[in-house]
Amino acid sequence: MEMKRVLEIINLPGSAINFIGGQFKYLREEGGYDMHLICSPGGDIESFCQENDVHYYPVELRRQVSLWRDIIALWKICKYIKSNHIDIVIAHQSKARLLGMIACALTGVKHRIIFSHGILYETMTGIKRWLIMQNEKLTSCLATKVVCVSHYVKDQRIKDGVDKPSKQVILGRGSCNGIDTINKFNPNLIEQDLVEAKKVFWGINRNDFVIGFCGRLVKDKGIIELVEAFEELKERHTDKHIKLLIVGEPEIRDSLPSQTIAFLKESNDVLFTGPIPYNEIQTYYMLMDVLVLPTHRDGLGMVAIEASAMERPVIVSGFTGSAETIEEGVTGLYIDKTSQSIVKAVEECFDKDFAKQLGQNGRKFVCENFEHKLIRQDVLKLLNQL
Repeated sequence: MEMKRVLEIINLPGSAINFIGGQFKYLREEGGYDMHLICSPGGDIESFCQENDVHYYPVELRRQVSLWRDIIALWKICKYIKSNHIDIVIAHQSKARLLGMIACALTGVKHRIIFSHGILYETMTGIKRWLIMQNEKLTSCLATKVVCVSHYVKDQRIKDGVDKPSKQVILGRGSCNGIDTINKFNPNLIEQDLVEAKKVFWGINRNDFVIGFCGRLVKDKGIIELVEAFEELKERHTDKHIKLLIVGEPEIRDSLPSQTIAFLKESNDVLFTGPIPYNEIQTYYMLMDVLVLPTHRDGLGMVAIEASAMERPVIVSGFTGSAETIEEGVTGLYIDKTSQSIVKAVEECFDKDFAKQLGQNGRKFVCENFEHKLIRQDVLKLLNQL
């Protein structure tokens, strides 16, 4: 029996490597699927595809709208689908979903799956919100299945009239691929000497209390509120050595005010790493006494899941998809959009016994619900049903 050919389309090579990763090889070895990938060139994507036995075809997929470039990209995707007799297309991220689903319609691909990783228009207003919603509705109309990374995303898309409920799918408890809790996000694998060396490098002392953040540095991630909370905590607890560890880099879209970026880069008590290799992130979680994710919108919030797997207590927004990454009061704490709620939650984590219990419970919760083997089994089940 001939292998079914599956094409995944995703904007960025880093997303393909870090968030889909070994799922390519799993679907080939366990499901017998011939795996293909289209994404923008760059990074280590070619060597990654060779290692994972994936057929790679580079197509520039930019976030920004560029009619001529997008037409060229669409033509290349259509040509690849036809010449390789693709049976199933899976598309991630806004531009890849739009061009991928149009290409499927033009080439007659029967099985068309899109992944909704979040609600992009959630914090938008006016004509921009309307345009993004129309884009989402079009891609959903052209797709035969819509995989939502959380119940929040699923319910919001139904509420906004984006999807037909019959098209929607959630993989296990949520996410697109889960995480490797055994060989990667496992605190038992991290050598204490390495953690201590990192602490020395970043000037973290034995008595410091480190508040951590990991992600894109934009307004939607709640960075402004986090900075306000950090400053208030410093004022209220002069007896404690509180530091803020920021892992990530500023982005142009939804950019932070210049004074916020200046504070992050210049404050003595802020440890600003900039971008780091993804294979080092688990070590950075070990530097944190608590991870705070004060996001205004998030499909799920993988950094909270990763930090929990590393036995860190986590504080997340309780009003968006990130709420599903914890069990309130058991593995982490909820906050709202105010800096005051962040202050209160962090203060609760000053209790070392309580924080330790949250972290231990968090790892157990993640291993039982977000281990990548569980999620990949559901991906395989979905494809086998087509």
